[in-house]
Amino acid sequence: MNKYADKKIVFTYLLTFIWAALIVISAPSFAKINATQAKDFDRLVFDWESKVKYSVQRFGLELLIEFDQPVTGDMQAALQKLGQFIKSAKIQSAGKEVVIQFTARHKYKVYRIENSISVEVGRLEQTRKINKLQKSKNESPRSTDKKVVIRVGEHPKYRRIVFELPALIKYKVQDSEMQIDLLFNEYFELDSNLKTKKANANLLGINSRKSNDGGLVVSIPKAKGSKFRHFLAGKKIVVDLFKQKISDNKKSKNTKLSPNISTGDASNNQDENKKFLLQQLGLKEVQQTNGEKPEKESIQPLISNDPKKEDLSSPKSQDSRSLSERKSKVSKSEKNIMITGKQADDGVLLRDSGTQAEKVLSVVDGAPSQIFNPSKWLVNKLAGDDKNTLSGPDVKVRLLKNNNVDSLFVDWGKDVPAAVFTRAGNLWVVFGEEARFDLSRVQNLKKGIIGDFRQLSVKGGTAILAKIAPGISPAVWRKGSSWVVDLSARITRPDVDLELVTQQTSPQGPRVFVLADGIGKYIETYDPVVGDRLFIVPLSPLSRGLKMSRKFAQFEILRSAQGLIVRPLIDELEIRVMPDGVAITASQFKGLEVSKRQIVSGQTISGGSQIDGLPKGLEPGRIFNLETWRQNTKPEEFLEMKQSIQQQISQATSIARGGPRLRLAQFYFSKGLAAETMGLLRTISDSDDEMARRPDVIALRGASHFILGRFLEAEKELDNKVLNGFSEAELWRGASNAAQGKWTAAIEHFARAGEIPGDYPRNFSIQLALLAAEAAIRAEDYRGAGVFLDAIAQGRPTIGEQARLNYLRGRVLYASSDTTTALNYWRRLTQGSDRWARVRAKRALIEHKLRTNIITRLQAIESLEQLRFAWRGDQLEFDLLRRLGELYIEEKDFPSGLKSLRQAVTFFPNNIAARAVSKKMTKSFSGIYTDGTSDAMTPLTALALYDQFRELTPVGRRGDKIIQRLADRLVEVDLLDRASILLDRQVRFRLQGVQKAQVGGRLALIRLLDRQPGTALEALDESVAPGLDPKLALQRKRLRARSVFELGDSETALKLINADKERDADLLRADIFWRTRNWVSAGKVFERLLGNDGQDGRRINDLSATLILNWVVALSMSEQGEALNKVRQIYSLQMDMTQYREAFRLITNKTDGDIQDFRTLTDRFKEIGRFQAFLTTYREKLKTKLLSEMN
Repeated sequence: MNKYADKKIVFTYLLTFIWAALIVISAPSFAKINATQAKDFDRLVFDWESKVKYSVQRFGLELLIEFDQPVTGDMQAALQKLGQFIKSAKIQSAGKEVVIQFTARHKYKVYRIENSISVEVGRLEQTRKINKLQKSKNESPRSTDKKVVIRVGEHPKYRRIVFELPALIKYKVQDSEMQIDLLFNEYFELDSNLKTKKANANLLGINSRKSNDGGLVVSIPKAKGSKFRHFLAGKKIVVDLFKQKISDNKKSKNTKLSPNISTGDASNNQDENKKFLLQQLGLKEVQQTNGEKPEKESIQPLISNDPKKEDLSSPKSQDSRSLSERKSKVSKSEKNIMITGKQADDGVLLRDSGTQAEKVLSVVDGAPSQIFNPSKWLVNKLAGDDKNTLSGPDVKVRLLKNNNVDSLFVDWGKDVPAAVFTRAGNLWVVFGEEARFDLSRVQNLKKGIIGDFRQLSVKGGTAILAKIAPGISPAVWRKGSSWVVDLSARITRPDVDLELVTQQTSPQGPRVFVLADGIGKYIETYDPVVGDRLFIVPLSPLSRGLKMSRKFAQFEILRSAQGLIVRPLIDELEIRVMPDGVAITASQFKGLEVSKRQIVSGQTISGGSQIDGLPKGLEPGRIFNLETWRQNTKPEEFLEMKQSIQQQISQATSIARGGPRLRLAQFYFSKGLAAETMGLLRTISDSDDEMARRPDVIALRGASHFILGRFLEAEKELDNKVLNGFSEAELWRGASNAAQGKWTAAIEHFARAGEIPGDYPRNFSIQLALLAAEAAIRAEDYRGAGVFLDAIAQGRPTIGEQARLNYLRGRVLYASSDTTTALNYWRRLTQGSDRWARVRAKRALIEHKLRTNIITRLQAIESLEQLRFAWRGDQLEFDLLRRLGELYIEEKDFPSGLKSLRQAVTFFPNNIAARAVSKKMTKSFSGIYTDGTSDAMTPLTALALYDQFRELTPVGRRGDKIIQRLADRLVEVDLLDRASILLDRQVRFRLQGVQKAQVGGRLALIRLLDRQPGTALEALDESVAPGLDPKLALQRKRLRARSVFELGDSETALKLINADKERDADLLRADIFWRTRNWVSAGKVFERLLGNDGQDGRRINDLSATLILNWVVALSMSEQGEALNKVRQIYSLQMDMTQYREAFRLITNKTDGDIQDFRTLTDRFKEIGRFQAFLTTYREKLKTKLLSEMN
């Protein structure tokens, strides 16, 4: 006993010594920060005294770098040298984290040089988009400047060779007795410098060559009889050469080999892979307690909600525990796992901050590649464990146990879309609306096949996550508004397998389209166990899911009992929910990497009638069976077959003639005779209403309308809901929309159609392909356009069809920056015989010359005007008129520009762009009068332009402002009658309420100034409105009084202003008293108006001088001599300095008999007879203010 105790003490001291040494060795070292800026990148360098570990994660425009030692240094001083690509950087978490913010979506590179960690941000390499564009051209041999880096690592039982590829490419393996050949579908050179760093016999024997098809072949020598394995890890291909043979007796007879392992025992290789993963993460392998595998038949309760009764020592209980517990255990036993950025022994570059420990616990045996593809979407916290506040209604969750089935009820009070699937030992039940789940009834259940329930907070919805026992499958059904998930050991599949179609042409480029209905909003979330990103699309229809998982190059669609679950393999993957399906694409890459259109899921040939009336044997999505309709007739047999069917029609009874008529219509259509087809279909519609409603008949009518050029009628027929889900109907929908210029809708319909069936008549397929190609060009999907153009070229096109093909090829080449070739195509077409292509080629050349400043706008206008008469009556003429209008307006030729735009709208009122052109006309017209352009015109020119395009006056205040501004300009040049006409229309037809009263007052004033008191009174009567403010009401009353007075009723005029004591009213009274020669009253008013002006001896203005002169006239005519003398004494000096000096002296110094009467006085001094104080005041105001500012 003492012996063992002594050993224990010695061992304890030894551990203490080692631990102390480790503390000394791992003493923290601090980093200095340096920065440099180059042309193509910004660089931050962290210089350490010793090597440190780090990890890197990118989140949008921010880069997070975590170090195991704190960073010190002046970050702000370093940032002063940067700014082109790095916007800011900050140190946080006690110096162990650095967050770098980019100025835009730049590339970055983080690497180690000895003890320094460098971060470069900028244009480090070409983007994936440019690479794809270069691949599509295929005009030059592949660049070989990118090299394959080879690394080697030694392990106890195998030697690992890692090939680091510049891009993710496909490869194959061929095994021979003495070597392994890796066959790549692209050619790259090997980096010989790196290859010889770790020289050994096997590595030095590696050689490469170029294959016959332009790919790369790498040969790796191996010992005779030795075994190997290979797998893909991101952009790396890993090959393990085993050093010892695997004995045959270790092979299990019932063991199926992994496809990535050439020979050997599968279980041993899986164990080896698992050991390797754990070794890379610094974890210990979890051993089975009994060394035996669990039996598949065992479906006993494996999950307990009672932690006290759970055996935590067994592997099963370890697997069933929550990830947070396992993560905690790992962190305690192994501290903080951090894989450095430097090359590991096996040559694989790993960067992580500990999250790989979570992944390895859920990784499937034999699949080590999951570790080598870390996504930047990995998070360090569990999804659903955030602090988001749950919202929505309270929903009860309950579990009912039957004999062999457990049923999970989620009791919604309404219909909501749902998704149900299993993954990594968990059941996911996801809904398309937010809610708060009441899990109290299921949390305290004892052992069962399901347990550990929790709710995940996901944006736009909510989810239930629960652990389930191995071998358990979910099945979905509904009871009222409750969703029910049945859990049992039976293998269950959805009732309806979702159909996946690859589409080469779409607005986002090639994509995968999932046909579905009742689609909810897609949900983006994270799997808290696996740690990757998921797109979940809930569906309302019951039991719609995917029976088998489908894996593509850039994403994976997971198996599901309900709904669609997409696991992205690239960060740029997008989900687009549409009325009839879900589109999976990557618009940043101009689409996905998908093969030619095919039906990925579902039956390839329908065994029976899909919809009542449709024939048997049609492919999914087809609605026309043209091969059957042709009845194998040769061209010379056409007349015989036609007469045969006509004879059947004549022999049939009136009730039974619908069938033979339809067969004849189908026969005509299969031969490309749309007019004959349409005639028979009309007869069928008149005689057999039930047959006329069949989907194939509706589609046949729509297609016939299209071929006959009746595009609007075709669209109405093809938009029938019974045709939804037929890709062939989508093709004709796209064509009818494209023919009308509805390119956005056409692009989407063509995308859903995918391709043109090969059994169409030649005239049909050519017309459809030309429209589909142009739609693809407008969507910038040049690869898709090339597919349709190639289809035309392979069909032995006529001269005219070849010309149209070449025009569209020029469009593709021009958009792809191959301008020279495109221009050569178009120049040849301008001399060709096909008018369609000739006119369009000429226009394309004109636009090119204008864009490159070879010709001026005026020259372009002249050329386009000539083209107008070369092609009339369709979308091209509309486009020409629209373009001419734009160019005229840019040249400030507003009448011609507006005229061209108006012609486009008038000639083509049903064009999809007519409304946009109308808006542009209105905007251009109103801009002329609101942005100061009309100020450069003469008032008459501005008025003439307005009269010509008066209908373009916008409604509302903007239009009113235009009219008022034009009226102001007319009044300024004394064109009162023209201004009156403008304001009269505004009062009568545009305005209401207070605004109408204001403008009516201005109109009355203009007419009074124009000596039209009668029409002025009419304007006031027309613009009567309630609720006017007192100031406006008084002003309108004065104008009315003036109008009444001018019409001869002075008494009524005076009554109207009797209570008005303001100065403007006195000016009007003075006018009335003066004109009626009421000199006494006039004298009083003049005295009141003059007030104290001039009594201080200062110089008086012209208006005051006029008032004084008229005052003394009134005093003189009323024989008020004393008052007259007083005025002379006060104002004689001031009046001597005015133009009224002589008149004032004469009147104030007159003796009896000097002035007999007023007529004598006015004959001698004309200014006295023209006195109109009221209107003179308004005229003076109009000299300094606009008419629109008068009230």
